[in-house]
Amino acid sequence: MPNFENYLEYGYWQFDVIRHIFALTVAAFLAGLVYFALTIENVAPRYRLSNVISAVVMVSAALEIFQLWLLWNRSFEFQAATQTWTRVEGMIFSNGYRYANWSIDVPMLLTQLLVVLGFSGRAFWSNWGKFTLAGLLMIWTGYVGQYYEPAVAGFSDTQAVAPFWIWGGVSTVFYVYILWLVYTVTHRPPERLSDQVSTEFGRIWILLLCAWTLYPLAYLVPAVWVSDEAVVVRQVLFTTADITSKLVFGIMLSRAARHRSIEEGYGPSLAVAGEIYPDRVERPQRAGGSDRPAPAE
Repeated sequence: MPNFENYLEYGYWQFDVIRHIFALTVAAFLAGLVYFALTIENVAPRYRLSNVISAVVMVSAALEIFQLWLLWNRSFEFQAATQTWTRVEGMIFSNGYRYANWSIDVPMLLTQLLVVLGFSGRAFWSNWGKFTLAGLLMIWTGYVGQYYEPAVAGFSDTQAVAPFWIWGGVSTVFYVYILWLVYTVTHRPPERLSDQVSTEFGRIWILLLCAWTLYPLAYLVPAVWVSDEAVVVRQVLFTTADITSKLVFGIMLSRAARHRSIEEGYGPSLAVAGEIYPDRVERPQRAGGSDRPAPAE
């Protein structure tokens, strides 16, 4: 069954806004790719994997959203008589590409969180396994549920609506579990963090809590609001969640990694800090509250 977007007609502005949203998302991720590539040398070597992963996430997300942009433009055609966009016979628009992208990106995003927090050895792999398994189960159960959108939206009388709620509910259980895991690792890190870095990770936790909550809200749209405006709102929710949980999350992690690198006395990070925070270079705050100057490489 196709997503419920295929059963609706769109005014010009609704159709145009959605394809512009897709284009904006691709542009944001490509800009993010450049940022993570150019700033990789500004953090200590043990944190650079986070930048590498962010760059891979940017490529993966940009390719998938570009596919959605192409599919949206190909799946609908303009009807001059009614001044609306209707689905092209034989073409189907599918949000399933988002789920394919999340299957790649979610485990990677959680992996880089562990890297910057300083997890290693058995603790790293234990948390990585929990994050990856729960993340994939969250995504795949939601993927199954979204095939029942037409039924819950009232467009199909050949399918029951229960699977939409059952699979969505199972996905939500894993979503809550992952948020709890993120809270645990950010508030109980393996290494003692300075107040500044701890505050940064507290903000990262709040960001993920807010951004990831937008995904189940977007999933529920067909059940509570069926109109062309609802599709616009849904794609805005998806886009906001994607950009914040991937690009903004990656930038905040790179900021935390840079602060940790400064505290550890990594030369290039100190040089960058001299340009951005000239008053902090002489006495960077170190983990444990020490204010001794960090040696430059």
